[in-house]
Amino acid sequence: MNFGKLIKIASIQLAREMDTFAQQYQLTGTQMSVLNYLAKHQERPVDQNELATEFGVKKSTMSVIIKRMEERAIITRQAEGRNKYLSITPSGQTYVTAIQTFIQKDNQRLIAAFDSSEQAVIERFLKGVANDYDTNHHNRI
Repeated sequence: MNFGKLIKIASIQLAREMDTFAQQYQLTGTQMSVLNYLAKHQERPVDQNELATEFGVKKSTMSVIIKRMEERAIITRQAEGRNKYLSITPSGQTYVTAIQTFIQKDNQRLIAAFDSSEQAVIERFLKGVANDYDTNHHNRI
């Protein structure tokens, strides 16, 4: 069994589902995920570099994503020294509840067929894959 291939296929399918849901708000799945991340971390400043790291993309790629969201007045970017801190605007906030509800229901759908012990094994496996990727990715840079 090729777990890498299965993970890749699952990742593509989940991204498609996010993109499909996000289209009704004229957003991308990534923009939707950015809004969700910012909403979950509103108690502290989040800078653009943190988002790039969190989503595993280049800083320049995140900058383009943020710029497009800024142009739509969904988020604001405030420079403090070399850091650029991000905030959700009131306009962007109107999407947050729908986004969080979608993510929660999608997660429930994904785990519904598994009991709690199976869910724990899946979680441990996926965290191991993610940690292995992070370790190997950082060692190559």
